[in-house]
Amino acid sequence: MYRNFPFIRSSYSTQPEGIKALYRTLGELGFKVNRWRRAWRHLDVKKRNCVLFVIEPLSFIFPKLSDWRRLVEFAEAGNLVWLSAEIPETVAGEAKAHNIASRTRIGFPSPWLNGVKRYIVKSETRLTKTWKPPVEATFASLGPTKEIPLLSDRNGKVLKVIVVGKGYIVVDSNPYALSNEGISKGDHFRFVLNVVSSVVGQNGEVLFDEWGRGLGEGEHWWWAVTPTTRNAIVQLAIAGCLLLFAISVRFGRPIVPAPQPFSRTAFVHGLATLLQRGNTLQDVVKMLELHFLRQVFGEPYLWQLPESEKVEQKLESLPPSKRQQVRRVWLWAEKLRHQKRLSERDVLKWAKAMQEVVKARR
Repeated sequence: MYRNFPFIRSSYSTQPEGIKALYRTLGELGFKVNRWRRAWRHLDVKKRNCVLFVIEPLSFIFPKLSDWRRLVEFAEAGNLVWLSAEIPETVAGEAKAHNIASRTRIGFPSPWLNGVKRYIVKSETRLTKTWKPPVEATFASLGPTKEIPLLSDRNGKVLKVIVVGKGYIVVDSNPYALSNEGISKGDHFRFVLNVVSSVVGQNGEVLFDEWGRGLGEGEHWWWAVTPTTRNAIVQLAIAGCLLLFAISVRFGRPIVPAPQPFSRTAFVHGLATLLQRGNTLQDVVKMLELHFLRQVFGEPYLWQLPESEKVEQKLESLPPSKRQQVRRVWLWAEKLRHQKRLSERDVLKWAKAMQEVVKARR
């Protein structure tokens, strides 16, 4: 189930499914070995005597029509492309093997098969159709008459070679043979060595494709994931945006401070502020003025403010020394009651003067 992960079939991987053992062994034997990490459309068709291993490419994600076209042209120029995969869409196979661990037989006498006596197969895919790239592309050089079966078993062809121009395309449905686990079993390495040495020689080069596995250079990471993973990433991004929006709305609201007990000064100040906002200071002055007139005139049953003429008449009955003080406080209250904007400070100042006059009256 892990064989389609990008790193599994890579020449970097030391896992059983990787091909690092083949990469290192060919390098130690003196062949010029490199990794190809660019798109196939950048392959140099001027190269000659080159072997390109394309192991289990992600053909449903990366290669486009131009990539497959350049891959065939690269082989036609005089090179060899070894395409090995279990995915039927990649190697154009349909049959499923009943016995996934079997020996193959030589299907066509070829110098590449010298010394090869047995070949262990651990793949379910068999090559039953003419090979075509897994995209809409037609090539005159990819004809059914140019396919030569090299290895097969009772379930069908396992490996075949297509002669294209001056080069070859080897189609292999058993990538297990090239893996770290399988390269040393049977005659797998003998066959690979025969192919590489006959094509590369002394001046050629062996390339291991990494771009087709999603480990290339110059390609956007977005195309290295499957469509299902892309949809999951998009859904997570949308969910994250909604979460951030919800958090911003929730924590952007004003916070209500916790209730705290007020001291006497804070209570009086708050009450005065409320009275001012409710425009009730005039009523307070009116009540205090009525209380003041009750005391200075000695009329405890006075229930409303008298007219100005009556107040003047009652002031005449007071001693001349007290008359001016009472008149001043009374006129001061009348002035305060008729002001449009009244402050607590003015009211407190008048109340203090009123209290002094009342004390002197007693």
